[in-house]
Amino acid sequence: MLTRVLFIAFLSTVGCSTSRAPVAQYKSSLITESLPSAISLDLEFDLSNNNDEPLKLVTYRYFVSVNGDIVYRGMVDAQQTLPRGSTTNATIPIVVPRAYLVGQDTVVWHMRGTLEYLSHGALAETLVDSKLWQPSTTVAASDYFVVPPIE
Repeated sequence: MLTRVLFIAFLSTVGCSTSRAPVAQYKSSLITESLPSAISLDLEFDLSNNNDEPLKLVTYRYFVSVNGDIVYRGMVDAQQTLPRGSTTNATIPIVVPRAYLVGQDTVVWHMRGTLEYLSHGALAETLVDSKLWQPSTTVAASDYFVVPPIE
């Protein structure tokens, strides 16, 4: 059993390391809704693929914190393929409950998570399909907003 696990670990390290992870660079945020219960924002990222093959983006898993408190956890399907050697835009929604904004005019938020993707190649796809390996990269952002009135 141990030999099998070590063999799979070796294959995933050697066989799948030819694809580099996509790079996510935070650009901006936009308040999309201001409700009595929460404020919604869309975070815009540039995603770059420095590989010679396209990368299929699978899922964003992330959390948002304000003043050290986790205020939101999200999971969003990426529904995007990054062409080889390209950069494209992506948007991730976040929500900040108003309960965490009491008495603040300006709020600093932090978002941190992962972006799961599929590497090119039969071995990488087999390892993902068998749930033995899921490549991912870090997605992070920090910014602030002025607390808007309730719409």
